[in-house]
Amino acid sequence: MFLSLSTSVYSTHIIGGDFKVTMTNNGASSSVYDIQLRLYRDDVNGAVNMPASVTIGIYQVGTNNLQTLKTLYLNGGSASLVPLGDPCYTPNPSIVRIEEGVYSGLGSVSLPNFSMGYYLHYETCCRNGLIDNLATPTSDGISIFAIIPDPSIGQNSTPDFGNYPNDAYFCVNNIKYFTWPITDPDGDSLVFSLVAPLNDGTNPNNGNSAPGSGAYPFYPSCNFAPGYNQFNIIGGSPQMSINPVTGEIAASPAIIGYFQFSVRVEEYRNGVKIGEVRRDAQYASLPCVLANPPVISLNNNVTSSALDTFSVDVYVNDSICFDLEVGVNDPSDSVYLQLSSSNFDLLNSYVPPSNYISGGTNLAYYDWDNNIGDTVFFNQYNSNSAGYIGNTGVLYMRYCWEAPCEGIDSTFNVTMDSYSIDCSGFNPVQKELSIYVQKIPAPTFLDIPSTINVTLDDTICIDLFAQDTLNSDDTLAIEPYSGNFSFDSTFVPPQYNNITGQYYYDDFNDSIGNTISMLGYSHVGNVSSAIQNVALRFCWVTDCNYVFQKEFDLNYRAFSTVCGSDTIIATSHVNVEPPTGNVREIPNIFTPNGDDINDIYKLAGTNDPCFDVMQINIYNRWGQLVFKSFDPNFEWDGKTESGKVCKPGAYLVIMDGTFGSTYDADGVRTSNLVRDEFWIHLLK
Repeated sequence: MFLSLSTSVYSTHIIGGDFKVTMTNNGASSSVYDIQLRLYRDDVNGAVNMPASVTIGIYQVGTNNLQTLKTLYLNGGSASLVPLGDPCYTPNPSIVRIEEGVYSGLGSVSLPNFSMGYYLHYETCCRNGLIDNLATPTSDGISIFAIIPDPSIGQNSTPDFGNYPNDAYFCVNNIKYFTWPITDPDGDSLVFSLVAPLNDGTNPNNGNSAPGSGAYPFYPSCNFAPGYNQFNIIGGSPQMSINPVTGEIAASPAIIGYFQFSVRVEEYRNGVKIGEVRRDAQYASLPCVLANPPVISLNNNVTSSALDTFSVDVYVNDSICFDLEVGVNDPSDSVYLQLSSSNFDLLNSYVPPSNYISGGTNLAYYDWDNNIGDTVFFNQYNSNSAGYIGNTGVLYMRYCWEAPCEGIDSTFNVTMDSYSIDCSGFNPVQKELSIYVQKIPAPTFLDIPSTINVTLDDTICIDLFAQDTLNSDDTLAIEPYSGNFSFDSTFVPPQYNNITGQYYYDDFNDSIGNTISMLGYSHVGNVSSAIQNVALRFCWVTDCNYVFQKEFDLNYRAFSTVCGSDTIIATSHVNVEPPTGNVREIPNIFTPNGDDINDIYKLAGTNDPCFDVMQINIYNRWGQLVFKSFDPNFEWDGKTESGKVCKPGAYLVIMDGTFGSTYDADGVRTSNLVRDEFWIHLLK
């Protein structure tokens, strides 16, 4: 492939660089440093040689005051070319050739303690006009920048970017992963980030430097060209990124060209940032193929190739399929895979591909990656003596598995060991598949009233309903239970539909026309069960026995036949409101003459049927008993117990008992006592 890039001459040549600052002596009031500056030059398109010397500035953070200038000299008086390329690709040196110049001082620099620390700065103008991702590269300067802390914090040197890499170029439309050999001599924590390249300063120069101004980082950033920004520095997919912990960079530009970027390395000690260094760099994007290890992806998850462990959660008894794809950049390279597991049944869960001859291939998987109609075609795998299966370019494998009941709360692990053989030799990669088996969620709901208020003589019906919306063949059961309530005597059986063969309840939950039908219904003991949804009804009339209890709980449990399902427990709390009563003054005259007016002698008011007791005796004036009763609601019609009509006159009433109840604010009952002897008059 022939690559043609413009070789027009521009007035600049420096394409990047970085500082390295080494503390050689930490004193009580000042410390001594050696300073090194690396500069990188485009040896193809640059018109000016590396300078023999440069003068850098050291400034106070916070004030921007110049602390000192330092002249640095090109080591050995000359620069050297960076060897570029690897066994798979070597850039054309007539197109890409990078020169490195390392500058050091003839002596050290002594800096006094200063609480805010210092920053170092070198600048030159202008940048390479070939740069694609900057808006005005020929007008942009370049600033090499570093921050060091107050010398009084103790021994500290900056992180070191190390030697310039031999693969300092991108491969267009190929994802490149690379890590610069950055180290910190003091063992401080490092945080990596991509930042915009810095322009030169706007203040008067001090040699090859100018004091900064304004907010951090004190120098303006270069403006990106349309379509590029700090978060999409070089374009392409995926966007250029850096791991903040490891410093690994991923990049895949979509066009051939030149791209400028900057890596910031922040230095932390005890959780506090103490300094930073930056490397400004220009990489060419070339038509090369990378020798990367195989890429393993699972079920077309676009992020899975960047993971070390694929984690999958499944419900017990669920069936799940894994479409595993292992590929390399060059379709002519060989790729191999071996799966192993101590607890996952690889043999019986493997799904062989279908035979399908098409375009030189003879095997196929249909609906690949769960995409209906998506088919992958390939040839028969080969096996090597080490137990790996192999093919050229890409491997496809499918496994389908049902999570076993005994695997609940267990993790099944599969190791995926792969490698490729290409121009660079042996490229291995290993990933893990972790499958966690969860319990099926309990039946979706158990629909019950939480609180029920009843009074004497109320007729109460409770409709219970449980449903499992996840499993259509799940048998659910409801079992009510209580220590002081009889479900047997209050159970209302459902009706049977001769046409559908299902049992059903009408007007469920007092909703007219709401019918709940049940398939596979059964009722044994207090347990009602059916497939997917089950209903239960029980009804009772509130009598004095319930009043005496005052309150009680109706408990229910719903459970499923699905493996590992939990039992749902629910409760309805029943409050029984007691009857109240009162006694009023009784007239001492009554006239049982059949006119329906005052024909009956009885107590006036409202009785308490659950708690009232009574004994009443009525005598004539000769002491003869004419009427007696033990009913608080007695009625005397003026006749003897034998039915003889009593004569008009005075009658003695002896009454002993209670009639009606009253309740205080705390619910404490007090009976209304009725205990007296008095005369009444019977008139006609």
